[in-house]
Amino acid sequence: MTSLSESDQQDCKAKKDVEISNHSAAPYSRFGTSEKYFLVIVCASCGIFSSIAARIYYPALNVIQEEFNVSQELLNISLVVYFIFQAITPSVIGGFADSWGRRPVILWSLAIYVAACIGLARSSTYGQILGLRCLQSAGISPVIAINSGLLGDVTQRHERGGFIGIGSGIQLIGSAFGAVIGAGIISRWDWRAVFWFLAIGSGVSLTTSVFLMPETNRTIVGNGSIIPRNPLNRAPILLLPAVKKRMHINNPDLESLAPSKKLDFSGPFKILATPSVIVVLCVASMQFAIYQCQLTVLSSIVQDNYDLSIAQVGLCYLPSGICSLISVVTSGRVLNWNYKRRFAQHQLKLQTLKKELLETYGGDVKIVEEMLKTERQYKFNIYRTRLEVGFFPMILSFAGYIAFAWCIDVRTKLAAVLFCSGFASLFSNSIVSCTSTLLVDLYPEKSSSATACLNLFRCSFAAIFVAALSSMEKKMSVGGTFTFMVAIAFLFAVIMVFVVGSKLAKDTAEESFE
Repeated sequence: MTSLSESDQQDCKAKKDVEISNHSAAPYSRFGTSEKYFLVIVCASCGIFSSIAARIYYPALNVIQEEFNVSQELLNISLVVYFIFQAITPSVIGGFADSWGRRPVILWSLAIYVAACIGLARSSTYGQILGLRCLQSAGISPVIAINSGLLGDVTQRHERGGFIGIGSGIQLIGSAFGAVIGAGIISRWDWRAVFWFLAIGSGVSLTTSVFLMPETNRTIVGNGSIIPRNPLNRAPILLLPAVKKRMHINNPDLESLAPSKKLDFSGPFKILATPSVIVVLCVASMQFAIYQCQLTVLSSIVQDNYDLSIAQVGLCYLPSGICSLISVVTSGRVLNWNYKRRFAQHQLKLQTLKKELLETYGGDVKIVEEMLKTERQYKFNIYRTRLEVGFFPMILSFAGYIAFAWCIDVRTKLAAVLFCSGFASLFSNSIVSCTSTLLVDLYPEKSSSATACLNLFRCSFAAIFVAALSSMEKKMSVGGTFTFMVAIAFLFAVIMVFVVGSKLAKDTAEESFE
């Protein structure tokens, strides 16, 4: 038998060392698949109160208008202020979550929300309702952005779209059934009972989160195996022996700890300095604004045009809500599939290019690998990968919204109106899910701040268009108003198409996470 040469022995030893190193390397996250699903459920059970608070209020609009004798324009202000604070607050609070941890901020947000709901249930003037709606929105609105950051902490890009999609889908249950629940509560009791319902539900969620929600911020707990120093960041569930063993808490992966970050309130605004990101945000935000205007129209015009009771108006929201839920959950699965497909194509292309470049540069591996790593034309276009799956559904939703609005104008059968509402919603939320996932991909270390940027834009757009909705309807009719909004959204979409394949998008991706 021929003995190995000294160089062969060294090669074998090196390979063995690499295998041992790879085997012993700490995983990206100690949260397994089941734990990640558990986190999604816990997070979404908190975030659902942000989506439901907006929708459950719609059936109460006409009742509140009659009780406090306010105009339609002033009534819509209670919607507008909610969107304004929903836009601004996450941009400020996101910095705290990225620096101090996800868990404390979520718990404080829920506590403020519970207090605001109790106050709303006991309001005696319309002014009190406006003020407490601001507090309610400011309390709960950071939670959805922080949830995206939390899932970004424990997931990698190839799986992220699916988990964010599931989380968004659960949160959208509030959108799907919020108006129905609100209508049922108001029909049985009164509009104040709506806020008692929210206070009790969010109180249960707060209690559950205190015991079960772990900290995930990688600057505090690394891959989840490190116990936080601050007691507020520690979840009691981590004291269970089975959880300690599962998360390797007795033998933490200290090397997984990310560098600590200073509190930076300007984080979201630095992200907004990127032109390609702004274009994408405008597309998703305009889509969100049209969706909110559709819900507002359902609560007011549909009730008047078709002489419906409050309970019947609530049922009119079901097609839109259920289709939105399907849209978001499906988008998450498609995002994962498309990422794997595009990344495999990109790797195959790089292998072919590497062979060609090696021939061109005389087999100099070092030069070729440096070119593939640094030159723009060889970069993986994460913009196209994430956004292309949302473009065609967005166009279909435009057709649905226009049909919905003109059906109302010509007073066609209610079934046609609700069909168009559901059709538009089935495709409407896809681009929002794509944008949310893209932002976490681009800014994984600032995921809460990045998602807060989306919140800032989409809620600002919604506030502007909902505030102007009554005036636009009077001058342009419902059909003309929605056609105008869709035209603006389409213009942004066309600009986005050029940005996605451009040098600008590739530069942004390179600067953000390479």
